[in-house]
Amino acid sequence: MKMMKLFLGIALAACSATAMAQYEGTAWYERIGTGEDSLRTRQNLSMFQTAINSSNWAEAYDVWKPIFEKAPFSQMGIYTNGAYMLAMLIQGEQDAAKKQTYFQELMNVYDTRVKNLAGLNSFTRVDRRATEGDVIARKAYDYAAYAPTCDPAYTLDKAYAMFKDGINKINEQGGREVEGFVLDAFFRVSYAKYQADNNGFREEFLQDYLESKDVCDKMLQLAKEESDPEKAQKIVEKYDAPLNTIEGLFAESKAADRDQIIAIFTPKIEANKDNLAYLKSALTLMAANDCDDAPVYYKAAEYAFNIEPSYESAIGTAQKYAKDGQVAKSVEYYNKAIELCQSDAQKGNIALRVAAAMRKSGDFKSAYAYLDKAAQFNPDLEGKCFMQRANIATKAKNYAEAKAYCDRAAAADITLAGQAQRLKNNILTVERHNAEYAAQKAAYDKQQAELKAEEDFWKAGKK
Repeated sequence: MKMMKLFLGIALAACSATAMAQYEGTAWYERIGTGEDSLRTRQNLSMFQTAINSSNWAEAYDVWKPIFEKAPFSQMGIYTNGAYMLAMLIQGEQDAAKKQTYFQELMNVYDTRVKNLAGLNSFTRVDRRATEGDVIARKAYDYAAYAPTCDPAYTLDKAYAMFKDGINKINEQGGREVEGFVLDAFFRVSYAKYQADNNGFREEFLQDYLESKDVCDKMLQLAKEESDPEKAQKIVEKYDAPLNTIEGLFAESKAADRDQIIAIFTPKIEANKDNLAYLKSALTLMAANDCDDAPVYYKAAEYAFNIEPSYESAIGTAQKYAKDGQVAKSVEYYNKAIELCQSDAQKGNIALRVAAAMRKSGDFKSAYAYLDKAAQFNPDLEGKCFMQRANIATKAKNYAEAKAYCDRAAAADITLAGQAQRLKNNILTVERHNAEYAAQKAAYDKQQAELKAEEDFWKAGKK
């Protein structure tokens, strides 16, 4: 504490001046009290910031606690920096009882922030204001990280429910998307629940996957549209890694098991044949999990199309005709799906989906045609079209062409750089294995030829 006092005179003046300049709305002196209380709060705020800057968590805690208890509206930093400080204390503490105390205080920081949110936002810069959902999602992140070792009452269900509450509120209240690190942690919790109950939680897990992936995809699209390269790169750094984690865990889960998904939806489609919202959701889930060639998918598409024609149900109908060998009818409904879109951007996205369906069926020529349409409707999809072409070339084992398309995809769309590189790495691994196999086979064939020649020589000598 002695060293802090050396800076106190300068820091008090700086703290007061910056506080008055930074905040609008609620007056600074109304938030820190009057008289001796005001002086003590200003001193503690100054010392708290100094301790935070020097990562001195114990000293920071000593001066933070009276601010938090007596001046909860003094500044936003007592919540944001306070939560970070408590997390650091938890990580560094060996005593179980103290860890539990710090954890309870950490949870209380978020609860108190929610309770005081309106007042705190009244003097916080607009671009830094949080919604209730933001705070709850951040609380869920710390709960999932520290509760397993700090809270005897921890349950996976509580962690999941807290994440869902925060994420749902963010979606309802708007203003911003869910943070990438929150999505990463949330999906890990969802995956853990799925592992604990494969069948009972499968549909929720599939939905969590699609929604989490969708947020990452949307944010990466924003990065692509960002004119400032540094800002674009920051968005990519925040969402590319979580997207990779989400896709990796989903692949590892094997939740997209066709038989299981079909078994889940077969009775539910019949029970919800008049529920358009459910049918659309089911169509999306089944299409995303390689079940878009199953009878239950076609049935859902038929029910949905009869209620209200949409691009989702038109695609399902088209795929049914394609499976039945009615190519002309299939193309008619694929084109109808595009016509039912409201904008060129949406038409481009649906043409991209149609191309993917054609690729899965092995009709590469038609897939290329719809990729051309997608790029014509929406030039911003050029990178994704190159990525699909890379996948087609990979499936056809045209590896040089596939790698070239990966490079073009990454050059056209910064958000695809990670995905393109991962596909290239996979191709390089396959090529290396093929080369090793070819070398081993050549050596084996040579050895066999030499043995055969020797055998023929001795046979000839005996004659």
